Formats: sequence, C-alpha cells, structure tokens
Amino acid sequence: MTVEPIPARGPGEVAWPGDLRTTWLIARRGAIESLRDHLTQGVSVVFSLAIPLFIVMMVVRPLVRQSGAEGAGAVGTVIASYLLIVGLMPSSGSIGIAAGMFAGEKEQGSLLPLLASPASNRAIFAGKVLGAVIPALLYAALADTTYLAEIWLVLGARTLRLLPLALSIALMALVPANAVLGATVASLVSSRVRTYQTAQMLSGLAVFPVSGILIGLAIQMQRWSSAYLFVAVAVLVALDALLLVISAATWRREEVMARR
Repeated sequence: MTVEPIPARGPGEVAWPGDLRTTWLIARRGAIESLRDHLTQGVSVVFSLAIPLFIVMMVVRPLVRQSGAEGAGAVGTVIASYLLIVGLMPSSGSIGIAAGMFAGEKEQGSLLPLLASPASNRAIFAGKVLGAVIPALLYAALADTTYLAEIWLVLGARTLRLLPLALSIALMALVPANAVLGATVASLVSSRVRTYQTAQMLSGLAVFPVSGILIGLAIQMQRWSSAYLFVAVAVLVALDALLLVISAATWRREEVMARR
C-alpha cells in the first residue's frame, strides 16, 4: 500500500501531506478494500439483516404481547438494550479488519512501502483504525436501522415510542466507541506479530471480555441517570484515544522493516 504525495511549491517538488490528510488516505484505502471483501460482506449482511429480524420475532414481539400497559416502561428499556447488542455484532468486524491491515499486509508484502514513507506512526495507526472502523460502523448502522424498522413494521409505531431517548442514544454511542477500541487493540496486536491468524486470535481474546462488560453495562445503565450514561460513553472514548496514542508511540516500525 502506498500513500501518494501531493504537489506543492514549485515544478518537480512535492510535499508529503500532513497527518490528517495521510490518515484519511490510509483510512479510505483500507475501508474500500474491506467493503469489497466478499467474506466480510456476507458475514456483515447476516449480522445486519438476519439477526435483528430474529431478535424482533423471537424476543421483542413475545415480550410486547405478554406485557400490559403497566409494563410499558420495562419493555422500552429492553428494546433499547438490544440496540447495543444488535449494533455490537457487526461492529465487532472491525477487529478482523484491523488485524489484516498490519499482519495481513506484512504477510502479503504490501505494508513495507507505507513503512518506508514519511508518514508518522500516529497517522498510520489512526488511518488503519479508521479504515477498519468505517465499514464496521456502516454495517452496525444498518443493523440498528433494520432492527427499528422491523419493530415498526411488525409491532407498530406505538412500540417505538416506548424507547427511552437518553438510554437509546447512550447505548448506540457505545457501539462506535467499542468498534474503535476493538480496532485499536487489534492494530496494536497486529503490528507486533507476524501472521494474520495470530493477530486475529489474540485480538479476539483481548476484546471479547470488553464486549461482555459492555453488555453488562447496558443492563446497569437502565438504572442510571442521563448524565451518568454519557459519562460512561466519554470514558470509553477517552480510553480509545489513550490506547491509540500509546500504540503509535511504542511501535518500532524499523524492526518490522528490518525483518522483511
């Protein structure tokens, strides 16, 4: 993979783009390649279309039919909680994508040109993480949209009105925060191992407990005030940023180049 310099100054002279531009170029290339991968497409479509339908028909519809008017608040809370679960499934694909963007490209020999470029570690890591997160979030957005649309079609707009707004927004905000965390951890692992399979296995083992914690957090969030909900989201976002900075700062790209 290469990042093209842009013209600057005078004839025959070029200047390397800044970190933001480089990050976007890397991210765009990675996202496009991931969206074109047929295996990723197939798995993500199942998570985005089939799983929401299963949850609506097998969980939400029986719950709505069994509950009375006095249980409307509890039903709305359960429906909101599944927004997180439905979104987490396709967004977890960011782990596999990020694992391939370092270890996979090292195996293919396509990472070396980028490492030899003037692109900073920070721009490379941010671009790789963003490139892994964009496709995953597109599928996660599709999953949550499908979930809500199916509730509307099967159970009517009245059921959607049961959703608590603050809880729903906070839970959906956890989805991109978790996707970035998964992609960052996968990039950290992938940049330091030799094979894609090793990177994917270790990344999955590292991130799996976090997803479990988030689902448990979703259950606890039902009892929190709106302020605490968004504090939890802000803490996870700050953790993402800190881990990304540490990953880039501690990466020794020269060692990767020397092993080729």
